[in-house]
Amino acid sequence: MNMVKIMMAGAMAMLLSACATGPRVYTDADPAADFSRYRTFAFYESAGKSDEKYATLHGQRIEDAVSAALEARGYSVDINTPDILINYHLKTEEKTRTSPPVYYGGYYGYRSGMYVGWPGYVEPGYVDNYTEGTITVDMVDRRTDQMIWEGTAIGRIDSEFRNNPDQGVRNAVAAIFGKYPYVAGSSVPVMPAAQ
Repeated sequence: MNMVKIMMAGAMAMLLSACATGPRVYTDADPAADFSRYRTFAFYESAGKSDEKYATLHGQRIEDAVSAALEARGYSVDINTPDILINYHLKTEEKTRTSPPVYYGGYYGYRSGMYVGWPGYVEPGYVDNYTEGTITVDMVDRRTDQMIWEGTAIGRIDSEFRNNPDQGVRNAVAAIFGKYPYVAGSSVPVMPAAQ
């Protein structure tokens, strides 16, 4: 019985450490884009909106976090003639992850050829229902209407996120811009400042 508890504790520790690593982040960039041309940004008027005609609370949180990340890299807001237009998308999806039970058993006796049936033990399976959230940030060259960079963060929306959505959104956007390699007016990738 102690072995079962030890194995379950180990599995829980691995699961918790996987959750603590933050969201999975994916980025893509236009290899032909000249990032040295970009110093200013603004948001599309319809940024983050699909059917709504108004800004949501999460939308405002995302705009604030994106603005802070870009301003930390030397970009400034210009609502009249920005170099970059920003759009973002927020999606949540209910997910289910399952694991079948694992059966351990059977014992070969010390005498050759003798098989003694031993029920062993069963590691129970599980069903994990959770909500997965995805934030995508698009950067578009205003002059050419071409996307130049895109970053996406995908992660589990847990009770900590629900209790403090401001911090949750800031963390997700910081993870995205942690992989954005440029500062304003430079096309040479640099290591972004720690966030």
